[in-house]
Amino acid sequence: MASVLNESHQNALDLLVKAAAYSADCPNGFLIGGAEGDWSLLASYGGEPPVAFDTSIERWLQSNLTNSQPVIIDDALGQSLPVYFHQLRGLGHKFVVGVAIGNEAEEMKGVVFVSSPSPQQRLSTAQFYALQTHAALIGQTLQFQTGLFIPKQKTFMERLRLLESVVVNAKDAILITEAEPIDPPGPRIVYCNPAFLTTTGYTSAEVIGQTPRILQCDDTSRTTLDLIRKALSSWQPIEVELINTRRDGSQFWVELSIVPVANEKGWFTHWVSVQRDISERKKSEHLALQALADREAKVALESRLKERERIEEELSYAAYHDSLTALHNRAYLMAFLLDIFNNSGPRQIPAATVLFLDLDRFKFVNDSLGHGAGDMLLEVVARRLENCISEEHVLARVGGDEFAMLLEGEDQSSRSIELAQRIVDQLNVPIIINGHDIFTSCSIGIVTADATHASPEDLLRDADIAMYVAKKQGRGRWALFDVSMREAAIDALAMQNALKRALANNEFSVVYQPIYSIFTGEVSGVEALVRWRHSVLGRVSPERFIPVAEDIGVMHELGRWVMQTACTELQRWKARFPKLKLHLNVNVSGVELNRSGYVNQIRLILAQTGIEAHDLQVEITESVFLHQPDKIAQILESIRELGVRIALDDFGTGYSALGYIDRYPIDAIKIDQSFVSRMMTFQRSDAIVRSILSLGRALSIDITAEGVENQPQLQRLREMECPFVQGYLLSRPVNAGKIVTLLQLQAT
Repeated sequence: MASVLNESHQNALDLLVKAAAYSADCPNGFLIGGAEGDWSLLASYGGEPPVAFDTSIERWLQSNLTNSQPVIIDDALGQSLPVYFHQLRGLGHKFVVGVAIGNEAEEMKGVVFVSSPSPQQRLSTAQFYALQTHAALIGQTLQFQTGLFIPKQKTFMERLRLLESVVVNAKDAILITEAEPIDPPGPRIVYCNPAFLTTTGYTSAEVIGQTPRILQCDDTSRTTLDLIRKALSSWQPIEVELINTRRDGSQFWVELSIVPVANEKGWFTHWVSVQRDISERKKSEHLALQALADREAKVALESRLKERERIEEELSYAAYHDSLTALHNRAYLMAFLLDIFNNSGPRQIPAATVLFLDLDRFKFVNDSLGHGAGDMLLEVVARRLENCISEEHVLARVGGDEFAMLLEGEDQSSRSIELAQRIVDQLNVPIIINGHDIFTSCSIGIVTADATHASPEDLLRDADIAMYVAKKQGRGRWALFDVSMREAAIDALAMQNALKRALANNEFSVVYQPIYSIFTGEVSGVEALVRWRHSVLGRVSPERFIPVAEDIGVMHELGRWVMQTACTELQRWKARFPKLKLHLNVNVSGVELNRSGYVNQIRLILAQTGIEAHDLQVEITESVFLHQPDKIAQILESIRELGVRIALDDFGTGYSALGYIDRYPIDAIKIDQSFVSRMMTFQRSDAIVRSILSLGRALSIDITAEGVENQPQLQRLREMECPFVQGYLLSRPVNAGKIVTLLQLQAT
């Protein structure tokens, strides 16, 4: 271009280019133009483009920018994109938009460009119109005259008509407002295009002079309005979505974009507001979101249903299975039996046989190796039991160490015996738990349904009764149920109930059998024995009620009462006969010894009754050493530390009598009456008694011979120099009063 622009003209163009870039939210802008074939850089903002301009670019622009619409310069324009724009992109101008500038003859006289380093940059609808507006302002500011661009000032109305000419035919609803005031009541509307009137239902007279607030309603987002106010206050373009209202009050969604428009002096004179109705899009989005929510709700419902189904399956499984062994449980077995009983006719006997199993000495494993080892043992036993049965059989764990099997169909009774023996053989094989060989066994009760069984409970009850009968026979045994077992069980239950009431009703008494010195013939001690006379059962033998007391957990209470009573009597006798030398023997079971605090119980009785500890002798049998012998040894040693003596009763009838004397703190031995009765007939028994007496003398252990019933026995024991004797020949067990009589005779 031959001529140059004067300083004021140049400033005007620079400000318009800056306004164009600002309206597009771009940091760079530049204007090129001039006479045909002689285009050059006329104005710039944000720095001049560092790439030289030539006529080939001018021709390309005149060919591709044929109207006043902004065009985004990118690869979408095809392979003919000049190298110039590739160079611009390489230098950081990733986003470039060009708008043609024409004269009144609609001839292209230049192009205004805006650019940004962000390739994701986009223009709102209002920004497109703002660029067009600024391009038109630049075009009217520049008028070609004798090769020069001469600036020509425009009035406010002329500038407004210029803006109107840009947007009048737009399909979008467009408002043009004054630039100010931003604060209420806000900038007045100076123009609205026909599309705005069609969209809102207003007339031009109803809109011009008002503010855009006429479009707001209660549902218009206050937050969005605040964003608009903030942008206008800083002359920033903004694009939002909000709800507007038509003249008739109906609401519609719009995509609203607002940009400021500046004049050649760089002053913002107007706001261009473009409103595009997006109600259908919002409706579609709402429907899509609703559909998505419905799908998510459906998926969530399906997930919840699946989860509920899974939980129900787990609960159903847990309801009928044992969590440790994965076998069926008692509930399943009872339900299965109930179906069998219900499906049988009213006079038809169910074809069912039940085997009830209880592991022998399972508690010993738990106590010695821990409950973890006990659980492992139960799992191994469960697998072995599974190997013993067929698929049609039902196997269940019905309690801690209790299992049950159900056999149906023909010959189930005979097959049950074969199965019981197979189970016994399987469990005879040792099980290795934590490096220990565990030798286990089980007791099995077998019952076949008959007319006396009206329910599953009846059948399982009788199987349980038969199991206890088998257990009494020894380890690894099975027993077939018969009615007499049920009667015996009923009697045992009656015995348990009567025994509990007997303690509360003071039905027990203590009798004393004298122990004599064979050398002086005087009473040297007594053995306290408990007796029970029931109002209906009459005199009940200790052999009958002592095991029951141990089973139902009242032996410790009964034993404490016996020792307390006997020690009290001994103290009375000592007070009446001060010179009397008399010791008291009290029988103690293994159940009592194993009870926590037993040693303290003896200490308390000694303190309460006032007897000397060495006058009390605790009698135990060899059976107390069968379970936890080391613990029993510690308890016995603690008792001896009190000064109380320990006597081993029924010596010679156990498993390792001599071993007990060697290992445990024993002060006295009582020779069992079986040796006393047989020594008169059998030389071996005589020799055994002599050996025991010789052993006692060697170890300084007191020896008492029990069960002396005739004179020859007494004479033989006198010849053997047995220190102490007791038996019916000398005295039966008597009450405390008769003991006083004996002591009186002895004192005189």
